[in-house]
Amino acid sequence: MAKIITVPNSKLREISKSVLVNKKTLELIKKLKQTLLDAEGKMIGVGLAAVQIGVPKQVFLAYSFNSRKLLTFINPEVLWFSKRTTDPKKSKFEGCLSVPGRWALIKRSKEVKIKYQTEGGKEQVRKFSGMIAIEIQHEYDHINGILFIDRALEQKAKIYEMVKDEGDKEYLKEVKI
Repeated sequence: MAKIITVPNSKLREISKSVLVNKKTLELIKKLKQTLLDAEGKMIGVGLAAVQIGVPKQVFLAYSFNSRKLLTFINPEVLWFSKRTTDPKKSKFEGCLSVPGRWALIKRSKEVKIKYQTEGGKEQVRKFSGMIAIEIQHEYDHINGILFIDRALEQKAKIYEMVKDEGDKEYLKEVKI
């Protein structure tokens, strides 16, 4: 398990470098998987990029709700983004383990086509849609030094934080960044 770095750590802004699929990369992937699990073995997020644990390498994980598997993407390259995008008013709030307590409704492409390597070193080209496509775009941004709050700011989307009222009830409150 590794420590997830958070803003304002400048490492999050680094452009990640490509890797060879070797023992060292497989150890990094194992560490990423362990970091995504809490003490009870439950996932604490739906994706994680190596740069989020301070390793600026082109490796990330994304959870597929359809297959119920954690997918590994090595040296990913998005080949195509669909012109059809999500409607932020109908989307789920996007958050990030490296930007704790902040949430926003981000417009993302509904589908992406991505070329990447598997843990076995095999090159894949696949099209993803739905939630996994959004996760891939989020994690792909990470390896390019981009955070979801950057997307929120460029889209002029509101950014929220989770707060508690006097009765200990949680709600989202708009914040200015």
